[in-house]
Amino acid sequence: MARDTQGTQATQSQASNIWTQVESQPMENIVWGRLYGKNIKIKSLDLNNDEFSAGRGEANDLILTLNDLPEKILSRISKVHFIIKRANCDLTNPVYIQDLSRNGTFVNGEKIGTNKTRILQNDDIIALSHPTYKAFVFKDLSPNEAIGLPAEITATYYINRKLGSGAYGLVRLVYERRTCEQFAMKIVKKNMLEVSAHPNNNLNDPERVLNEAKIMKNLSHPCVVRMHDIVDKPDSVYMVLEFMRGGDLLNRIITKKLLNEDTSKLYFYQMCHAVKYLHDRGITHRDLKPDNVLLESNDEDTLLKVSDFGLSKFVHKDSVMRTLCGTPLYVAPEVLITGGRASYTQKVDIWSLGVVLYTCLSGTLPFSDEYGSPAGEQIKKGQFRFRHPAWQSISQRAKLLIKQMLIVDPEKRPSIDAVLKCNWLRDTTILQKANRLMKLEDMEIGEDENNFLEPPTKRRRQ
Repeated sequence: MARDTQGTQATQSQASNIWTQVESQPMENIVWGRLYGKNIKIKSLDLNNDEFSAGRGEANDLILTLNDLPEKILSRISKVHFIIKRANCDLTNPVYIQDLSRNGTFVNGEKIGTNKTRILQNDDIIALSHPTYKAFVFKDLSPNEAIGLPAEITATYYINRKLGSGAYGLVRLVYERRTCEQFAMKIVKKNMLEVSAHPNNNLNDPERVLNEAKIMKNLSHPCVVRMHDIVDKPDSVYMVLEFMRGGDLLNRIITKKLLNEDTSKLYFYQMCHAVKYLHDRGITHRDLKPDNVLLESNDEDTLLKVSDFGLSKFVHKDSVMRTLCGTPLYVAPEVLITGGRASYTQKVDIWSLGVVLYTCLSGTLPFSDEYGSPAGEQIKKGQFRFRHPAWQSISQRAKLLIKQMLIVDPEKRPSIDAVLKCNWLRDTTILQKANRLMKLEDMEIGEDENNFLEPPTKRRRQ
């Protein structure tokens, strides 16, 4: 039940004690928000339950009467006019307001709409029955995760918990305030991006950033993460991306230790479709790795999507060379040989896909300092073996595909079209499953397709 807290001094002392009590007191007693009366005869109301309702009905937490509102306004108030809720009273969850009225609940002068929901933010003004009748000011007592972010971002999105971080910057879960839809917002500091003297390569050129963003926003494929919005600021680029609940492929491999051959094939086929879509549009990813492959759900049979394809155009060349161990273990040898300072073909993505497939099937990397010579030297020479015991049960076709993709000479590597036509992927059951996940029509597996990745048949001696 909401509490009417009279007096400014009591209100301030309560607010100052909230944070010291959060860890020790039961969750249901946490005061997570407060409504301050505006044109209503209530000074303030503490919100400390999952859900708070207001209206004329006697079952509400706040029962509105003639003691609170003029008769003219009260006559337009519904039995349950609106509900404010915060799941589990968890301070990291957003606060929702749902309009259940006939005559309207308004936030900052804008009507929510009957049975519709919106996310509240600190200092939002709630009006009842008419946009001019401002009844409450909402105060969010949770820690402010939006400190330092542009007003353009915080006005549109509720900033939630940190999802992860990487070489390019921080990723946070955000909610669009109007629709309550979840997104992942990648915050990329421009000092991590390439800034050169040449105007065509300058990330501080808003026109270039927005042109690239427009290209990325226009991409549409079931296996490519959708870009919802982008905001360019002097020090950072804010990319609002489709949110994938299943996490990334790296965590899936770590959790499972390795993936069986059928699951690896299901995931690899979808990755190849994403890469083909990008390559057909002249886009080379350049940073394919399990961290950049996101899963839609925690189910084993799930849709996956390739992410971070847009950042490859912006990332500083030196940062391509950075990883946890100091060697970019998914990067093609031609990138290492030239120190990341040359132009590359789309074949760099084929190499990376080969390393990802190797990792899926065995839970290990083909190149590692633990194998003797430095991993970078192994990559440059294409030196790897199928060491892990798991390889004993892996088909020869899978191993052959990996060998063909991990050829040092990029000219001798297959194209993405050839990979998609390889015999290992001629598995009707897996392909039909993948096509259902991608919502594509079932594809015929023809016998006359490209056999680029099959070994030549041995000639019989006469």
